Amino acid sequence: MFSKFDLKDKTSLDDETFYSLIYFRIKLSAYTMLAKRDYFKKELKNKLIEKIGFADIVEDVVGDFEEKGYLDDYEKAKSYATQHSNYGTKKLSFILYQMGVDREIVSEVLEDEKDNQIEKIKQLWVKLGNKEHKKKVESILRKGFLYGDIKKAISSLEEEEE
Repeated sequence: MFSKFDLKDKTSLDDETFYSLIYFRIKLSAYTMLAKRDYFKKELKNKLIEKIGFADIVEDVVGDFEEKGYLDDYEKAKSYATQHSNYGTKKLSFILYQMGVDREIVSEVLEDEKDNQIEKIKQLWVKLGNKEHKKKVESILRKGFLYGDIKKAISSLEEEEE
């Protein structure tokens, strides 16, 4: 690392060299973190600031990574929604907002999920088996599904049984 920046022992650093060193260190940390798993932009930014500091330089690194396509909140949100497909759109949107994903991206990603809500509820209803009606509804509500959708799914299941 010292050879790249042509540094010698006990050399004083000018601002540009200091910035380059810190930028390089943050970039290495970001590469290491992204090699292990994908991150949302805000999530990576917060971890790097917590680990190294220098929020303004971290902002530059994260911006560069986003330009290069290493960080894509839309793809990560889509992946997250797919992995957590047993959650309703309400819960997914809450979690994604907490992770710092833009509202536009969240609504775009969850637009696809809205079509499948009734089918997911039907599957959950059957999976919950012989439990009390009220307990099933409460369980599904906790997963972030809307009450109106639950009622539609239940009536649809009852029609199929007849």
